[in-house]
Amino acid sequence: MSANAGTSMGKMRLLAKLMKPRASYKPQLQNKNALPSKWHILRGDTVAVIGGPVSARGSRGVVKEVIRDKGRVIIEGVNMRERKLKGKPELGIKAAVVKREVSVHYSNVNLVCPVTDLPTRITRKWLEDGTKVRVSKRSGAIIPRPEVLKQRRRPKRENVGERETGKDDVWEETFDGDLKKRL
Repeated sequence: MSANAGTSMGKMRLLAKLMKPRASYKPQLQNKNALPSKWHILRGDTVAVIGGPVSARGSRGVVKEVIRDKGRVIIEGVNMRERKLKGKPELGIKAAVVKREVSVHYSNVNLVCPVTDLPTRITRKWLEDGTKVRVSKRSGAIIPRPEVLKQRRRPKRENVGERETGKDDVWEETFDGDLKKRL
């Protein structure tokens, strides 16, 4: 084999590597064991951002959503990013640039103590009546569960469709006979 043949084979290998399509990058949680087993941050809590993106540090807001499988939280009005939405001319919808919240990792967020109004870590304790509560480590105050959790995200439907049984018809006795005679 000549010297030119060796270099041309090397070039071919290099070209094959360069022309190979690159796999799309999908960020994934590196360590799935890093997720907390007990979540102290709930939807509706007031939190302060203590780390993470520089633009979000020091800001406060109410938790809009908790993404537990990824270990992230979305906070109202914090960590805003611009998103470009495509338009649909056939429907008369124009393209637009919209600002919306982006998630923050749960480790960069602390609950706000209701007494001192400062970010705090929390612990769990049992009360004398047997209920488990969140307690601020900074002041020792009890942090109540948010009232938003008592409401359903998707309210139950009030209207009854034609194929559904109404509330009044559920308890109506419609069987008139003896089961022993039929068997």
